[in-house]
Amino acid sequence: MPTIHLSLPEQLYEELRSKAEEMGVQITDLVKFFIKQGIEGKLEKQDDKRIEQYEENVAFLEAKVAQLDAMVSELMKKLKSLEEEEEEEEIEISGGNS
Repeated sequence: MPTIHLSLPEQLYEELRSKAEEMGVQITDLVKFFIKQGIEGKLEKQDDKRIEQYEENVAFLEAKVAQLDAMVSELMKKLKSLEEEEEEEEIEISGGNS
């Protein structure tokens, strides 16, 4: 198993030693545990951040879809109105020629 050499401030070492005694484990095992927790916690934070960004993107896209839907509805109303006006004009033109 690879090993590393790590210099720690005396106060941090004492905190680790005290915590290791309290938990009934060796300091090296406690350090390994904290390192693993730190790595996993960082990955979880990255996942949480990624999920949060996806949720923001989805909310933005939903808002855009709602805007586009409203615009399409408004355009359909205008188109129908123009078609009705055109039909009325055709009736007036053909009615006036009779």
